[in-house]
Amino acid sequence: MTHFVLITGPFVGRSSMLDTAEALRRSGSMVTEPNPHLDHPDAIPPLQDWADTLPPAIPRGPAPIVVGYSAGTVLATWLAPRIGASALLLVDGDIPPASGPCPILPERVVSLLRRRAGADGLPRWSDWWTDLSMEEEIGLAPLARNRPDLVDPMSREERRFPTDWLDQTLDLTDWSDIPTGYLRLSRFFDEQASEAEKRRWPVQRIDGSHLHPAIMGTETAGALMALAGELEF
Repeated sequence: MTHFVLITGPFVGRSSMLDTAEALRRSGSMVTEPNPHLDHPDAIPPLQDWADTLPPAIPRGPAPIVVGYSAGTVLATWLAPRIGASALLLVDGDIPPASGPCPILPERVVSLLRRRAGADGLPRWSDWWTDLSMEEEIGLAPLARNRPDLVDPMSREERRFPTDWLDQTLDLTDWSDIPTGYLRLSRFFDEQASEAEKRRWPVQRIDGSHLHPAIMGTETAGALMALAGELEF
């Protein structure tokens, strides 16, 4: 049995991949969905403490394929060597360095958020993308059109994170020997998909939006299973 571990970005909740998780289960896969939001319902801890809640939540058998989505690519690459992952799939997110300290967000997003941080911390994720073109690629607009039933649940899961999260890092153990694939969903991550191809990773492309795992879970799950099938592990 294939075992997928789904790691979402911390700035959104489980709803962002729920439809994909359900589609993977229907295919016969085992799916684990760690949820640090449940472990920290009141105050958001430092990034390292957030990450430390992940390993105890994951069964070690069958050997997991860790799926990192959005900012979850950083958490996934931190996690994979620690739990003996058989493979790693990065979904519409940045490709972290092979090892060493790594921030949870790339500089192009950090510079945007520093200007918008307030006394209560960072804005909620759905308020990051106020430019209309960005809202279409990255934000809630496609979800509102295609899955309006999910807008409220996803919005309720959003939280305001401390501004100092932008300066915190995770120390990545070398993950470069773990078989890795890349799934590109939005044009925002075209460059990362091209980089994955340069590394000779298997790459799947879906011409959707960043929230495709919530909108079209069956298609997203199919792409993840196809990537897993291309990897040797």
